[in-house]
Amino acid sequence: MTDKSAEGLSQAELDELVAAADTGGRQATGFTAWLILAVALCWSLFQLWFASPIPFMVGFGVFNDTQARSIHLGFAMFLAFAAYPAARSSFQLILGVGVPVLMAVLFMVGARGTDSTWWIPLVALGVAAAVLLGSPRERVPAWEWALAALGAGAALYLYVFYREISGRVGAPNQQDFVVSVIGLIVLLEATRRALGPALMIVAAVFLAYTFLGPWMPTIISHKGNSLSEVVNHQWITTQGVFGIALGVSTSFVFLFVLFG
Repeated sequence: MTDKSAEGLSQAELDELVAAADTGGRQATGFTAWLILAVALCWSLFQLWFASPIPFMVGFGVFNDTQARSIHLGFAMFLAFAAYPAARSSFQLILGVGVPVLMAVLFMVGARGTDSTWWIPLVALGVAAAVLLGSPRERVPAWEWALAALGAGAALYLYVFYREISGRVGAPNQQDFVVSVIGLIVLLEATRRALGPALMIVAAVFLAYTFLGPWMPTIISHKGNSLSEVVNHQWITTQGVFGIALGVSTSFVFLFVLFG
């Protein structure tokens, strides 16, 4: 944009233009900045520990691939909310509010009346409210810390309850449902913040496709998946979120990024 064309814009329009183009992180100061730095450092140290032979040499801190992926995603989810503000443009604001609500509707459709679903809208409305409340670049408000904790907790669920989950694969219980729904909705919001709207949209479209198969054109239609099937596939096993892509990130991509 030339200086001449910029002069024709009001301050509000300029602010909107900058917000739409700005993809930077939060400019935190003080304790918040140090906390973000400490968590990022711990993440890096964990990845170095996992990649090294030291755990096997000392017989301590040995993680299998599923546990490592869970911890890896836990760090990522926490930092996505601590290091990145909520909405930077009207379009992103619409996505941040609309996608969680859409996911809640789809999850309730997928439940097919067989599971308790009254709590699902509360998760979506909580995430949407956090987006609407906004988040300044210079600090992290309480609701952002809450999302960071929820996201990290949902990601670490596979690590903390690894033995219990491995004994009931294919038969998720109510606790699995709650954690998985929270994890999926919060992960979509974390994706929007850290990576932009494109990946969030793609993920939301394909999640919608898993539920809306019976209403699709014949050539791409399918019977549709239940909430139980989606929870089991996407969060409780290593076929969805904790699948190959996260495994590659945990084992290789992070180290390449860390060492430039």
